[in-house]
Amino acid sequence: MVTFSDALRPLRPLPYNTTMDARIILKQLLAGVLTLWVVVTATFFLLRLLPGGPFDAEKRLPPAIQQQIEAKYHLNEPVWQQYGRYMGGLLHGDLGPSYKYLSRSVNDMVAQAAGPSFVIGGGALLLGCLVGLVVAIVPRWWHTSDFSAGHAGLERSTHLLGVLALSTPSFIVAGVLVLVGALWLHWFPAARLSSAHHAVLPIVSLALVPFAYTVLWVRNAMATVAKQPYIHTKAAFGLAHGQLVLAHIARNALLPWVALLGPLAAALLTGSFAVEFIFAIPGLGKYFITAVTDRDYPLVMGITLLYSTLLITLNTVTDIALRWLDPRLRGAAGEVA
Repeated sequence: MVTFSDALRPLRPLPYNTTMDARIILKQLLAGVLTLWVVVTATFFLLRLLPGGPFDAEKRLPPAIQQQIEAKYHLNEPVWQQYGRYMGGLLHGDLGPSYKYLSRSVNDMVAQAAGPSFVIGGGALLLGCLVGLVVAIVPRWWHTSDFSAGHAGLERSTHLLGVLALSTPSFIVAGVLVLVGALWLHWFPAARLSSAHHAVLPIVSLALVPFAYTVLWVRNAMATVAKQPYIHTKAAFGLAHGQLVLAHIARNALLPWVALLGPLAAALLTGSFAVEFIFAIPGLGKYFITAVTDRDYPLVMGITLLYSTLLITLNTVTDIALRWLDPRLRGAAGEVA
């Protein structure tokens, strides 16, 4: 028989079934590899279907020179043979040469551009999520007679702030920050990424996206969790309001938010073209756009491969984290005592 004291006792985590967990993770990894192969293959052939070629924008070349260039990059071969050559190089970690940036390999270009994008994206993700969590939890934690409703004024303000942040493009925020923070107040540099001081404005600009998603997602999840019967039971037995909000409402509301972090982190880490352009940051965002218009096939493939790998890896890590945080998702080793 389940008593009220049993209802107040936290659920004991289900014991790990190591074999089952390892099998699930292995299936996710294999599915990720298969997905990556499909993305690479589809991107390779879709690029060849686009009108124009890598050297069509150049000044018209003599036929002999054109043939020599195509032979150098193996563009005169059948498409299936080009695909086999590319996949063979990819298995050895070679992304090929760039068609637009002569004498530079895609490996070097992606490695060089990924650093600034990762710094800006990682900082924006951390800042946006931390501030968003504080803004989402404070109205619920604020002392009120009705714990399930939160502070009404703060709740409305939080929702409005999240909607405004989600509706405002990052490049608008970036322009305002440059105008105020760099040109008027002279607090921060307006461009480049030479030091940590230079990174403040672009990080704040990009942080608006994870901030908005965190505020809206966690706020709505907390409102749903606060209405659950076990929350009312714990409140009826006199559990402190702060402990109830932080240890039970917020903790359970964070689980769906964790699932959002994978694709959000991948999008931020691969850079934002508009923000990187405004602050003259040599990141992946610039290459991601210009490589398509230049028909630089290897560079498009390299950036797509990086983004897809990050997305698949982060989603897999997110799934593992959810299984660790939520006992209901773990493989049970037997009956729960």
